[in-house]
Amino acid sequence: MHNSDITVSIVEDEPVLRQEMAFQLAHLGFLVQAFENAEQFYRYLVGRPRTIVILDVTLPGEDVLAICRHLRSRDAAMGIIFVTARCSRDDRLQGLLAGADAYLTKPIDLDEVALILRRLALRLVADPSEPLPPKSSQHSGWQMEADSSYVIAPNGVRVRLSVNEAQLLRALLKNPGEICSHVALGMALGLTADEIDNHRIEVILSRLRSKAARSAGMPLGIQSHRGIGYQLGS
Repeated sequence: MHNSDITVSIVEDEPVLRQEMAFQLAHLGFLVQAFENAEQFYRYLVGRPRTIVILDVTLPGEDVLAICRHLRSRDAAMGIIFVTARCSRDDRLQGLLAGADAYLTKPIDLDEVALILRRLALRLVADPSEPLPPKSSQHSGWQMEADSSYVIAPNGVRVRLSVNEAQLLRALLKNPGEICSHVALGMALGLTADEIDNHRIEVILSRLRSKAARSAGMPLGIQSHRGIGYQLGS
């Protein structure tokens, strides 16, 4: 790669493999950063550098498919390559469906990796602007998958919601930071003005808060404004 602000990020928990891959790619002329887990990589991404990531599918304690979906929603142009010992057709299809650009089985061919990296680098060079907005509703790192009942937390955890929970969250996400009235929330549930029940809305949102905190380990940040409605806080 000839563009100095594009890096190759390797996320691999096995030290010898991580160091060997980093050494060989650097020898081929790539700018390389290496990380042993997703948390380290996320901290690196805070500065939003342009990068292509090589992800070990079997990182211990990590849902790498969820990580991939999170990265893809964050930046539609980011290059994502899976490396893994899992070679079944289903595993490969799941990886590609999650958003990976390539799915390579170990032992990997470094010449093949280099070709893929250079191709993905061209995509980044062609669009060096800000990451493309995801095809989903989002606020403060939380995002709803388009046409599904799943919400993705900032840490990449994917949480399945009930139909009613998803309907209310989508309504709150339409105008992030603004108060959504009980009437608007009731309409999001498909209710008429006479059918709107503030207590029912409160119960659904309470379940939604609890589910998000329990499953993702972080608060969703839905604030209640007594007698008015609810707001998805920043």
